[in-house]
Amino acid sequence: MRHASNLYLPFEAWPEEDRNRWEAAFKFGTDRFEDSGPAAHLAEGSRQMLVHAYSRYLAFVLAYDDKLLALTPSARLDRKIIEDYVKWQPVSCGGITIANNLRHLRTTLQYVCPGHDWSWLLIISNRIGAQAKQKPQRHHLVTSETLYALGIELMDSAITNCNATKRISPTDAWAYRDGLMISLLALIPLRRRTLAALRIGKQLIKSGELWALDIPAEDVKTRRPIEFPISAELQWRIDLYVNQFRCRIFNAGRHDYLWASSRGRPMDDGTIYATVRRRTHEVLGFAVNPHRFRHAAATLWSTRDPVNVRGVKDLLGHASFGTTEKHYIMARSRLAGRALARAIGGKRK
Repeated sequence: MRHASNLYLPFEAWPEEDRNRWEAAFKFGTDRFEDSGPAAHLAEGSRQMLVHAYSRYLAFVLAYDDKLLALTPSARLDRKIIEDYVKWQPVSCGGITIANNLRHLRTTLQYVCPGHDWSWLLIISNRIGAQAKQKPQRHHLVTSETLYALGIELMDSAITNCNATKRISPTDAWAYRDGLMISLLALIPLRRRTLAALRIGKQLIKSGELWALDIPAEDVKTRRPIEFPISAELQWRIDLYVNQFRCRIFNAGRHDYLWASSRGRPMDDGTIYATVRRRTHEVLGFAVNPHRFRHAAATLWSTRDPVNVRGVKDLLGHASFGTTEKHYIMARSRLAGRALARAIGGKRK
């Protein structure tokens, strides 16, 4: 079995031409007269996804035939190389993951080797994805209402414990923090990197007695600023967290990020992901990751207010309704199925 570190070639170990092409593609002009690279508009998360895919591919090339690294990026790649690259993937790597890696590799090649036809690589990745075993969609098992109530229950339990012991323990502070995070996500399903970037007085702003989210474009994947009011129910709960619970988390006073970790630094998006999964699994019996909160919100809106369903696009920060439409179709199909079941049941009676 290959060690995980052998699956990726660090950027500094890339061939010089690959590094130069990458930097040229992602170069961002400092003023209106300086040219930017074709990939300069991509968010940091998208860049990391592409560098991850390309580093994986170069690690394979190094293991496959290191002489190929002396060639230009376009000259070293053909269908046979891709076939062997797919076989090189770990057994634990499923068809969906492999297909996504190939799509990301193709996107990277389009930026570092413009002018070349990489459509054949997309055809291969689509074929692998179509043949892969699909995981069942389980996000319909949980609703935004359930997730919101779960978060409220965590916060209320922490308050009850504190009232009983007359003190706020770190465990109570963590539980309250996690409950607030889950309830906030249920109401405003932010992407986890955006959630991790929230800072008190920066993205989370208090005006008078009211808290609101004012998130600049640089903290949003789609590079569009977003503003959200926060529900009355969470207003006093945020006050309680900021003024009483947060300060009981180790070294929280040394930074202004909303989500303080037990390690004395802000929670990163990976820690947030693991925390939300753990808390939801403890209560629901299955883990709900932060992205499923977005599915739950889209499905709930599609079911409860189908006439205004296009508003989900703005709630989720999607660039177009097309990304949201699959949730609308799923919700409408479910409603149709229930209506049919009622009709059949009524006729039998």
